[in-house]
Amino acid sequence: MVFRPAVTQKLTRRGFFKYGLRLSVLGLLGFGFSGRNNIETKQLNLRFANLPEAFDGFRIVQISDLHASFWVGKRYLDRVIARVNTLNKDLVVITGDIITGSVNDFWKRWLPSAGGGYIPVVTDVLTRLNAGPRFAVLGNHDQWDGKETETQLVGELERIGIDVLRNRSKTINRGKDRITIAGTDDVWFTYDIDRALKGVPTGNFTIVLCHSPDVREDLDTGSKVELVLCGHTHGGQVAVPFLSHHFIPIKRPKRYLAGLVKERYGYTYVNRGIGTLVFPLRIGAPPEITSIKLIRA
Repeated sequence: MVFRPAVTQKLTRRGFFKYGLRLSVLGLLGFGFSGRNNIETKQLNLRFANLPEAFDGFRIVQISDLHASFWVGKRYLDRVIARVNTLNKDLVVITGDIITGSVNDFWKRWLPSAGGGYIPVVTDVLTRLNAGPRFAVLGNHDQWDGKETETQLVGELERIGIDVLRNRSKTINRGKDRITIAGTDDVWFTYDIDRALKGVPTGNFTIVLCHSPDVREDLDTGSKVELVLCGHTHGGQVAVPFLSHHFIPIKRPKRYLAGLVKERYGYTYVNRGIGTLVFPLRIGAPPEITSIKLIRA
């Protein structure tokens, strides 16, 4: 007796290609989904000739774009803050997009509990920051949900001891030495860099916090700022060479996609952020915590 299969199916070259493509897409999605949780801690040593002596070795930890939402919940954000708390630091700064704003009906339909609904979650998590001074600025998503949500977010951050710099500056003193931390609202909303820097003495060592790197469009005209810390870009989130920057809503996306940029005067650093937007994926642009050590040159 001869046994034969009931059905014989020939796998064509086209069928093989389609099957392989499907497997590749599924693998890529799985990689991107897991990659959103692989937090990288970036260490930077930045040298400045005019850094006040008392601030030699001063350490800043920057986090950005938490995007608290359905996809970026308490468990993950707790991991982020636990990692931050292990780092040596004198200051923590948060450069915007703390929540995910419901900018339009699309967001409200697909992320109904985003925006103001996640303010209690993110403030509960940020309460655990074990730093001294803690500063934050607002991003576009923090202001998109309207004045009521914006006011609630700022109020809750201030309540837990995070100073929200809304177009104003604060001074940190060490003996006779001091540095200035200036912060602005998002460039798409109530941004005012001139107001933020008003009253800062000429020659004073100054750090600017702004969610978008577009703040550099104003600073390049003559303001001497030693360091600008930004976020907003997510490093592309899904980083495709020669392509990702086309989807970044800033004026100079190639220059300010992510990382350290040496300016004519000082530096800009663009943090890739912690959370995700639209799709819960990160490929080639892992979430980031930045630790910056200021060194007197």
